Amino acid sequence: MIPKNSTPIKNEILIDIIAKGLLSKDEMRIIAYIVRWSWGFNGEGRRQDWTKELNKRKIADDIGMKESQLNRIINKMIKENKIITKDKCYQFNEHYEKWENLTKSKVFNERKLNKKSSKTSQIVKENLTKSKVKLNNLLSLDIPKNSGEVIKNKDLRGGEHLSKETLKETLKETIKIKSDIFINTWKDFKEMRIKIKKPMTKKAEELLINKLDRLTNDEEEQIAILNQSIMNSWQGVFPLKDKPKMTMEEALKKMEVNENE
Repeated sequence: MIPKNSTPIKNEILIDIIAKGLLSKDEMRIIAYIVRWSWGFNGEGRRQDWTKELNKRKIADDIGMKESQLNRIINKMIKENKIITKDKCYQFNEHYEKWENLTKSKVFNERKLNKKSSKTSQIVKENLTKSKVKLNNLLSLDIPKNSGEVIKNKDLRGGEHLSKETLKETLKETIKIKSDIFINTWKDFKEMRIKIKKPMTKKAEELLINKLDRLTNDEEEQIAILNQSIMNSWQGVFPLKDKPKMTMEEALKKMEVNENE
């Protein structure tokens, strides 16, 4: 029997998704809230599939997250098919094999390109997507000390080529959606690279921004990562040292607190 004021969760979700760390900390906070309002009811009012109509501002207030940050994460998760929406209602897509991991810049560029209907714009979209796939494939490797030279000499064309103007515009739009604190920290990081005589090319900037997004969706944590590299004069970005990880017990306790609220 399920205890009163409890939310039943499938074992597959607990083990294959949460325990194996398929979701970031902020993604798990949002999913916990959605699960509570979609499966956390008993009797006639129990909702198996969809939450009630949820306002993003209320979600942000309830879980203690900045609304702008929550909007970015939810929009990205919807694009990645981790969250499904219908008439302002939400559902967690537990079928993780259907998820598609995307960077924020790719989500932004695809949304921008979808507004154009001309044949030329569709060709640009196709080339941009293929080129970014090539860039993202490099992110699995740590950027070496001579990253500027490696990126400069790396042949990414392979039949398609991301022009300097397109790359510059992509980087500009990616930075635009960040907070002022992030932008200022990013400028400090670039200045540090110049001081150690390792200035970044536009390609190197794009790679580092994408790697930051892969490390974490939390902008405050991204800022801390950049500051860590600045203090140590590191050319790349790396996970925070001694970063506390959320245990399974803490995750379930977090879900229980949200339920009681």
